[in-house]
Amino acid sequence: MWLPAAQPETPRPLAYPDPSAAWYSVLGVPIAVVSDVAEALARIDETYIAFRQDGGAPATAYTVELRHGGAGDACTVGDSRGERRAWPDAHAALLDALDRLVHAVLAGLHARGVYAIHAGATVDRDAALIVSGRSGQGKTTLVLGLLRRGLGLLSDEFAIVDPAAARILPYRRSLHIRPGTPELIPELRFLHDRPQHRLGGGIEWALTPADLDRALPGRLAPAAPLRYVLLLDGDPRANAVSAIAPLPAAVATMELLRGTWAASIDFADGLARIGRLLDGVACARLRVGALEPTLDTIMRWLEEHGG
Repeated sequence: MWLPAAQPETPRPLAYPDPSAAWYSVLGVPIAVVSDVAEALARIDETYIAFRQDGGAPATAYTVELRHGGAGDACTVGDSRGERRAWPDAHAALLDALDRLVHAVLAGLHARGVYAIHAGATVDRDAALIVSGRSGQGKTTLVLGLLRRGLGLLSDEFAIVDPAAARILPYRRSLHIRPGTPELIPELRFLHDRPQHRLGGGIEWALTPADLDRALPGRLAPAAPLRYVLLLDGDPRANAVSAIAPLPAAVATMELLRGTWAASIDFADGLARIGRLLDGVACARLRVGALEPTLDTIMRWLEEHGG
């Protein structure tokens, strides 16, 4: 994983609500965005709206600037570390800016001893469930399906671990919903009336926490201790029979470690931390079939291990 360089001592503070600038506090990590490309700023704001702050950004904020390049659709992206890159169009520049923001948040959290696992996270009866898999394996759809079954949401992107309290924290970044998901989650069919945008995973809608709370009320959950881990076994296959197979915690630890920022900084420390986190946690591998039978399988498994 790419590690951001050290921050400069005096990054430029931003004024907000300047229409070309915004700043956000993401779990205590200050990030700021400046852009003269209104569409790019709108897409970033849509993703991080739950973290948006008023007033001027602090001097410690990691800052990203996305600007027209002066020739055609060309744009440039720079940041408060002094790294700058030219792109042929605003879409490519937006993906670069979003990537920089994610990595800055991960680095900032890690510096405070909080680490992130690339996984969805939900809450069942005051205990957290991590659903881990590669991008495109359907984590978001599974998470949304579990919310329909009464579970609470912590995140569909990162399981944020507070090691001091051994809890998974809420991460209220907007969910990115791909075409096909509203057909499986009827409460989200209103998204068909909204424009789609090209984001990191392709054509998507951004579903804000406020949108989600209107569609599925009461599903935004507080932090919870980890009790369950499911590792996705390949891509979902509608004709497959869903199944859950127990997994040793040591194997789950290694697989979760691959999806953490901690592994790129200090592999041994990250291994030890996740190993402690999974002590006493039920771990299994999930083969995903059609959505509803898969959800039935997960709910039975949670019931069996919820004592």
